[in-house]
Amino acid sequence: MASSHSALDKRWVLPDGMRDELKKIVGDILTQEELVQRLKPDDLNITIGDVVTLTLLEMGVIPDLSIVDHQTQRGSDDDFKERLSKYEQPVINVINPAGEITSQLAYAIKDGIENMRQLRIVVEGEEDLASLVCVSLAPDGTNVIYGIPFKGLMLLTVDAQIRECVNEILKKMEI
Repeated sequence: MASSHSALDKRWVLPDGMRDELKKIVGDILTQEELVQRLKPDDLNITIGDVVTLTLLEMGVIPDLSIVDHQTQRGSDDDFKERLSKYEQPVINVINPAGEITSQLAYAIKDGIENMRQLRIVVEGEEDLASLVCVSLAPDGTNVIYGIPFKGLMLLTVDAQIRECVNEILKKMEI
């Protein structure tokens, strides 16, 4: 994905057959303790998901960009929403349906990456595919962190190889 405006003026939809392909993009699955040991003070950190974002905040690590939807595995979760609200951050609200990436979400991510200010993007809908845009647009060395239900925290560190892989997936999703 190029970072120009025209490249983001699209919509991406995940075809049913690609779900398995997405599972192949793997970084390291870590526990909270392992994650804390791996993160360095000068790292750029992007979190996707309420649980992961709150986990880092409660560990004293404020993500440079966080993307949440106030949903957890259990569905809508007012407890997480309330706990997240205790950490004041600039907020952008976007709409993004499940199984899609809208240009609205892509532009918000681009803004958050280009203007690192501990921005929180609150998605009405679902934020599950946001990691693809984050990897595509983030500079090398950025940590993209999201949860793998019942397994742990996924840590991807952006580099040219993973960005190329993600961009190929995004091309297949363009509509």
